[in-house]
Amino acid sequence: MAIQPDNEVRSVRASDGARLDYEVAGQGPALVMLHGFLAGRRAFSRQQVVLTERFRLIMPSARGHDGGHDGCAAPIPAAYGAGTSDVDDLNAVLAAEHIGEFRLLGHSSGGATAFAFARLHSDRITRLILIEPTLYRLLDPAAFNAEKAPVEAIIATAANDGPVAALRKTMDTVGGDAWASMEEARKAERLRALASCAPFVGPHFRGLLDFPVTAADVTALRPPALLLYGAASFPFEAAIAARFRASRPDLQVITIDGAGHNVHRDRADTVNQVVTAFLA
Repeated sequence: MAIQPDNEVRSVRASDGARLDYEVAGQGPALVMLHGFLAGRRAFSRQQVVLTERFRLIMPSARGHDGGHDGCAAPIPAAYGAGTSDVDDLNAVLAAEHIGEFRLLGHSSGGATAFAFARLHSDRITRLILIEPTLYRLLDPAAFNAEKAPVEAIIATAANDGPVAALRKTMDTVGGDAWASMEEARKAERLRALASCAPFVGPHFRGLLDFPVTAADVTALRPPALLLYGAASFPFEAAIAARFRASRPDLQVITIDGAGHNVHRDRADTVNQVVTAFLA
């Protein structure tokens, strides 16, 4: 999606000197939107028109996404992960925009970062929206071990065959029928577009597997929260949704028919209606 005329891409330096790009659109209270791995900030293109009517959207690009940074691969922090360096990078963007309290939305691994931030800084979050957050450690031991195996295979591919092979392994594992049916030439084109993400594949999945989260963390979650899931998504996401429902029956946990992991794109009409009502 082309950037809308009134949108502005800004940048700030992270604590390690890396350039962090983020997009700003709209006017009003701040709503920060964190995309998932291999997606980029344009993942929220189907929400922008509706949400910019009420909010100032802050949409950071995670390291390695949206074409890379400074014309080369962004450095991988020593403490890289959804609950560590990604939280630090978010804090850098918030400081640059002089944001105190705000609404926070995160999808997939961006949802894990949003959860981590809300756990650390609950007083700053007025509303929290998690769209299929990748919180593997909420799974029971048997489900976690079953989910761990294909993720460990991606990590091993990164270590043994390199980042490009790991990127292809990732798409073969999570790309679903749409990826499987795609012509090889189109797959190669897509992988080239994602090349700046390739060095992050192994560290990214290792960080998600190691990201500590318990049912007690869910119970202690303070901001008003909305969780959205796709009925046709990965089975482990349904299991995580069940854990949220069991631990916090007071929270809105909604499963949307006709949607997979990218709920906000598959059923943008429904998601936009539910999100705007919750944020109101």
